[in-house]
Amino acid sequence: MTKKVKRILGVIMGAAVMMAAAGCGQSADSGTKDAQEVKASETNEENADSAQAESAEEVTGTIEMWSMLTQQERADELQKLADSYMEQNPGTQINITVMPWSGAMDKIVSAIMAGNAPDIMVTGTGYPQSLAGTGGLLELSDLVEEIGGKDAFLSTSLSVQGAYEDGLYSVPLYITPYVTYYRDSWLKEAGIETLPTTWEEYYDMCKAVTDPSKDRYGFALPLGDLHAWKTIWSFLQANDVDLLNVDENGEWYIDLDDESRAAMVETYDYLYKLVKDCAPEGTVGYTQTNVREMVAGGTVMSRIDTPEIYYTLQSVAPDDMDDVSYFKIPGRKKTGSGQGWVGLSISADGNTALAKDFVKYMFTGDNMVDFYLSYPYAMFPAKEELFQNTKYQDNLPDNLKEMVPDMALDILSTSNGLGMVNGPFPGAGEFESQCILGNGLIKMLSDGYSADQAVDYIVGELEKLL
Repeated sequence: MTKKVKRILGVIMGAAVMMAAAGCGQSADSGTKDAQEVKASETNEENADSAQAESAEEVTGTIEMWSMLTQQERADELQKLADSYMEQNPGTQINITVMPWSGAMDKIVSAIMAGNAPDIMVTGTGYPQSLAGTGGLLELSDLVEEIGGKDAFLSTSLSVQGAYEDGLYSVPLYITPYVTYYRDSWLKEAGIETLPTTWEEYYDMCKAVTDPSKDRYGFALPLGDLHAWKTIWSFLQANDVDLLNVDENGEWYIDLDDESRAAMVETYDYLYKLVKDCAPEGTVGYTQTNVREMVAGGTVMSRIDTPEIYYTLQSVAPDDMDDVSYFKIPGRKKTGSGQGWVGLSISADGNTALAKDFVKYMFTGDNMVDFYLSYPYAMFPAKEELFQNTKYQDNLPDNLKEMVPDMALDILSTSNGLGMVNGPFPGAGEFESQCILGNGLIKMLSDGYSADQAVDYIVGELEKLL
């Protein structure tokens, strides 16, 4: 094991302890259910007619797959893909275990170290980099070529999010854009006819509709869980703050010269003012579920989010679906935002032939269209060709049909994963799970920190990861 790998592994194991102590994990709307094994049950009529016949060798045996996609719709469609594959490949067995995102990294690391990792695992932002550093993941460049090559995937979903050093360790399953959602009726009531394109205009819009006496607020973000980074990182991106960089020797460092530090301080000052003047009290404790319910319930006008917010609207206020729309996060020095990402990684020590063949099958033709349509607001295909698929286009919800081209092919093109502007940062998973960006703002709101002190705190926490 190299010195660099040992150092990264130490970060991972140390972070696992800190994550458990901090209690900062995925919010309830990410599907915090008890782990459950999904049994083989139904057969997917869509199949990859010739994909298996063209396999270089017959694959047999059993593989275990861990999935954090706990919503029943997604779990069912993933199981149908496995059932279809098993029907076409007698002698194979795919067992899928579903578990919540909270604690998933700990479980995977522990399984790798114990030598019993799942053959296939669903991975989130930063997982491939952290897990590849242990030597526990299979390098997937050959598989990527078989399913379309590097250029088949949108934006940086493969080249950065799925990469580590010079290799590819996760195939992007789906990506999601972060945009600014708002209630159109509130703007009409306030006489606001033009959507904001600057930070000042966005603040003015949020302030204009804020009226605590009516329990109405212009803005909120979930500082009570790890999802706050989506808002903060998006504003940092819009202000051209990369925060992290890597030198010619592959060593990562904090990249804050005087100009970028000033931009980061400005961003935190802005967000502090936005929260103090336009958000409800108690923001430091709100989770992503809380904030989405506030938007759906008519308490909050605007927030940074993914299209998944529409599921909350369907549940809480279905008649208001058309009242919630979106615009690009206002730029400052550039146009930019965060990027949601989920991929598939393969264990280096399992039944790699069967695992690779199943992933190849998933990405063959339109096999995964029903999977994406099962939960369409939360999952945009990472493989670009699927956006032109007739079945996918025709079966999207009506309001999403209008959003997809703009979000997937425009907004995502200027987005970056957390800490990954300059490449696949190996500590991104810990950066997210420890709520470092959100905790900086909490210290301003709760502990009286200045923006300068908040930036110092964030730098100090990142130094621990490095």
